[in-house]
Amino acid sequence: MASSDVGRAICGNGPLSTRTTFDAKDDSMPNGTSRRLVDAPTPELRVISSRGERMLYSRDQSEIPRLLGTFIFRSMPDAVVQPLSVDAVRSVVRRAAQEGLTIIPRGSASSPFGGSVPVAGGLVVDMSRMDRVTAIDAEAATATVEAGARWADVDNEASAHGLRVPTCPSSKFSTVGGWIATGGLGLNSYSRGHLSRSVLAVEIVSASGELRRFTPGDPEFKAVFGSEGQLGVIVSATLSLSKATEINTPHLLLFGRPEPALSFVQAVVKSDVDPVHIVFESSSKLKLVSESLRGGHLREGDGVIVSVEGEKSQAAFARLVSGLGLSEEKEYVARYLWNERFFPMKVRNHGPGMLGTELLVRQARLPEIIAAAERLCRHMNLEPMYEVHYLSDGDALLLCFYLVDQGNTFAYTLDAFKSLVLTCALIDAGGRPYSMGIWNHPFSEAVDGDERRRLGKVKAELDPKSLMNRGKYFSLSGRWAGLGGALLDPRMMRPLLRVLLAFSPVSTMFIGRVSRALERLFEPKSRDLVLAVADRCAMCGSCVSVCPAYLLTGDERVTARGKLLTAKAMAGGFQISEEHASRTFLCMRCKACEQVCQSRLELLPIYDEIERRLERTHGRDSLEIEEFLTFAENSRAYDELVRKGLVIGAPRSCPGGDDDRV
Repeated sequence: MASSDVGRAICGNGPLSTRTTFDAKDDSMPNGTSRRLVDAPTPELRVISSRGERMLYSRDQSEIPRLLGTFIFRSMPDAVVQPLSVDAVRSVVRRAAQEGLTIIPRGSASSPFGGSVPVAGGLVVDMSRMDRVTAIDAEAATATVEAGARWADVDNEASAHGLRVPTCPSSKFSTVGGWIATGGLGLNSYSRGHLSRSVLAVEIVSASGELRRFTPGDPEFKAVFGSEGQLGVIVSATLSLSKATEINTPHLLLFGRPEPALSFVQAVVKSDVDPVHIVFESSSKLKLVSESLRGGHLREGDGVIVSVEGEKSQAAFARLVSGLGLSEEKEYVARYLWNERFFPMKVRNHGPGMLGTELLVRQARLPEIIAAAERLCRHMNLEPMYEVHYLSDGDALLLCFYLVDQGNTFAYTLDAFKSLVLTCALIDAGGRPYSMGIWNHPFSEAVDGDERRRLGKVKAELDPKSLMNRGKYFSLSGRWAGLGGALLDPRMMRPLLRVLLAFSPVSTMFIGRVSRALERLFEPKSRDLVLAVADRCAMCGSCVSVCPAYLLTGDERVTARGKLLTAKAMAGGFQISEEHASRTFLCMRCKACEQVCQSRLELLPIYDEIERRLERTHGRDSLEIEEFLTFAENSRAYDELVRKGLVIGAPRSCPGGDDDRV
C-alpha cells in the first residue's frame, strides 16, 4: 500500500462534514513561477504546480501530432491557477503583469484550434470553476452568469423559470466565456443570429487587473467576441433569454446528391417559412450516424434538417414540401438526428480520430466549394464529411472533416498537414476562417480586415504590453526564441501551400500515395485496449463539469478526460508520480462521465485497468480513497448530480478496484 503521509494531510483540517473541498495528498514541488504565486497567497485561488496536472493544460480538444508539438511549441504552462472570484482573477493578473508573464485564459478547452494552449509557457488562468449562474431575472428574461458556467447549466436554471437560452454551441458543456472568446455561431444561429445579439453585458479583467464592463453600445463590446483571450480574462456575462413556449419540430429530407439538397435550402430561405435552424448533413456523415441506429431507419442520401417553431411556420413548411413534390423522413428519425446536434464528435469513434476545417462561406458558393473539397480530398486519400449550419445573413458555417488514426504517428502528421492544404484551398475559393487559435494562423490574413483592426485597436488600449495570450492571433510564437511559430507564419506557410495547390492534382495525388504507404508501413500491429479508448475520446471536456470528484478537488486528473490523458502520458513514457497516481484513484464510479460522453465510451472497465497499472508501481492508498468516497457521497455536488439524473451508478464507501463492484 502506498504511504499516506506524502505532503499535506489527506483530508485537510476539520471534520469531513464541515468542509466543501477534499484536499488529497500533494507531493508537488513548485517551480519558480508557481512558487512566487504560492508565496503570495490569494484567497479563493488554487495554484497548480505539479508537472502531472500542468500537463493536462498543454492541449485542448485537438491532438497535436508529436512530431509537431515536440519541436514547435512549449505548450507546458509554467503554472496554472483556478480563481473562484473576480477579486482572485484581478489579483493574479496583476501579479503576472508585474512579472511580465504571459496570461492564457482557458474555459473548458473544447475548441480544436489551440486558442487556449500555451506556445511558450506562461500562466494559464482556468476559469472553469467560476461556474455559477448568479441570477435569473424571470420578468426581464435575463441571466447573469460567471464565465465558467456551462451552457447546459444555464439552460437548466433558465428552464425552472419557463425560459431557455436562445442560442448555444453544439457542446452544451462548453463555457459561456469560452464561446464568447472563440466563436459565437452555433445552434439556432439562423433565427437568433450571432451570440453577441444575445449578450447584454460582458465583464473582463484587463491585463492591468482592472475590471471592465462592456455593453452593446460600447465600441469595445464587439471586439470581445472572437478575441481568443487577447483582451483580458472574461469573468461574467449577462444573457438575454427566450420564452420556452413554442414547440420545436425538426423536419428531415433526404436527397440523392448535394446539389438538390442545397437548392432546397435556398427554397426554404426564400419561402414564408421562418426556420429556427437549418443544417445540411452529407451522406458520408449520415451513413456513420445510421450505423449507430443499427441500420434500416435512415435511407442513404444527403440530408437537410429544418427546425421550425409555431403553427404558421409549420403550415408554410408543409406547403413548400408538398409544392416541390418532396416527402419528409419519419419524425422520429428527424428528432433523433436533431438531438444528435449536441454530440457532434460521436462519429469520430470510427476513426478513432478526426481532423478537418471550419470556415465561413457565402451560401451561394457552397456547391462549388463542396465540389472543390470533394476533388481535393479524393486526391489526398481522404473521405470527407460535411456539416453546414446556415445563417440568415447569407453566410454559412461549413465544417468539412475526415476520420484519422492518431495511433499511426507518421500518417497522422501528414493528415494534419492535409487539413492545412484543404483550408488553404477553400479559403482561396472564397471561405474565411471561423476561429484562429494556433492551427489557422497561416490564414490570419484572410480574417476580415475591419474585424482585425478593431481587435488590434482595443488590444492596444487594454493590453499595451501584449501579455494576454501573447504569441498568438497577431503573430505566432514558439520554441527557439519564437522561430518555431515561424513555420506557420502566413508569409511562409501560405505561399508553400499555394505552390503545392498550383501543381494539383499531381502534387495532391502524390500526398495521397505517400499517405497510403505510411498507413501500410506504420499501422500499429496491436492496440493497447486503454490507449485505443483514449484515442477515441473527443477530449471535449463534457465529463469535467459533471464529475463529483472534480467538483470537490478541482483537479482534472480525477476526471475521465484526465484519466485517459494520464494513460496516453504513460504510453508516451511520461513519469507518473505517486501524487498523480493517488488522484487517479479518486473516483466514485457514478457513471456521470459516461452519461455525457460525446464518444459514448464505456469508461469504468478502463478506469479499473488504469488503476491496476498504477497500483503496480505506486500501490493503492485505501485510507485516502475510503475517506474521499465517504466525503463525496455526502456532498452537495453529488446530490445535485443525482437530482439532474446524471448519476446512474451507485456510490461506494469503500476503496475502488476489482473486488468491490457496484
